[in-house]
Amino acid sequence: MPLIFASCGEAEETVEDTTDSLVDTLAEELNEEIEETPLAFDGVDAGDYTLYGHSEITAEEAVSVEEMFTQFNETGAFENKVNVSIDQVCQKAGCWITFKDTEENDVRVFFRDHFTIPIETAQGTNAVLYGSLNMDTLSVDFQKHLLDDAKEAGQEVAQEEYDAITEDKIEVSFDCESILVSK
Repeated sequence: MPLIFASCGEAEETVEDTTDSLVDTLAEELNEEIEETPLAFDGVDAGDYTLYGHSEITAEEAVSVEEMFTQFNETGAFENKVNVSIDQVCQKAGCWITFKDTEENDVRVFFRDHFTIPIETAQGTNAVLYGSLNMDTLSVDFQKHLLDDAKEAGQEVAQEEYDAITEDKIEVSFDCESILVSK
């Protein structure tokens, strides 16, 4: 039962109404803030590459996947450029990709502020990522969301795959500020 406040003849207002109003206001402010910072590079020609993201980058001095993981394992951090071979691209919107680590495990790349690359980007395409490698927790709901994306993109997803997701998953992911995609 909602709490009701009344004061000196003013209209009654519930806590739920006040909370909903506050949440709506904050959401509007956040959306306005996001809209005010447009994507700086959305498919800009960069020589042998096409640039997407927030920062202008070049391919020079990008390290290998092996070097990235060595640094991450030694220091617990990596923030720089890395050369990767794209393994998968989100087929719904192009809002994430994967590449393989040194042990052939998938590393998911999330594009900062949800920018996208073309979904037609082919497996095996060389790319240079700029950002940071992190340990990340994927909730059960988010793991199922990824399956929903695959299903909406036309891939066959068995119910058993959904049923197998029963707990959060901790994995390495890459927070990408900018990406150079080889032409």
